[in-house]
Amino acid sequence: MAWQDTLRQLRDELAEVRAERRRQAATEEAELEQSRKELTDLAGSLGISELLSAMNSTLLEGKADLETIVSWDAGEGDEEDDEDDLGFLEDDDDDEGDGVTTILSWEERGEREIVVDVISAERGNSVQVNGVDIRPDRDALEQALVEAFRDELEL
Repeated sequence: MAWQDTLRQLRDELAEVRAERRRQAATEEAELEQSRKELTDLAGSLGISELLSAMNSTLLEGKADLETIVSWDAGEGDEEDDEDDLGFLEDDDDDEGDGVTTILSWEERGEREIVVDVISAERGNSVQVNGVDIRPDRDALEQALVEAFRDELEL
């Protein structure tokens, strides 16, 4: 009987640990969702797509391609395959932060592109234009886009 009592005790202990892990996973998921919402809100408030579209129509006669990539939407549908035996999602991308990337690309004496990244970093959200950190405000973005365009065409 001592064996059965030990197993029951272990089962109860395991149930408590699993419940705590589920609570922790739910908290982390809520924090992740909030962080992702902040990224998309920042990208939207800066008007990145609108600014790049204006550049396309005004400077490139509408011949460029505009693409937005949301990092957490890239693998949508694969989530079921990433669950462990207890139904927890395995975190495959610990090394990569979340981000919203908008790319204006065109052909002019070779491939050209301007990439705007709104990314989650350890010290907070960050905005980059062609890999250069900028202040997360509209004026700084406009100036950085003009500079990036000039750099791309070596003006």
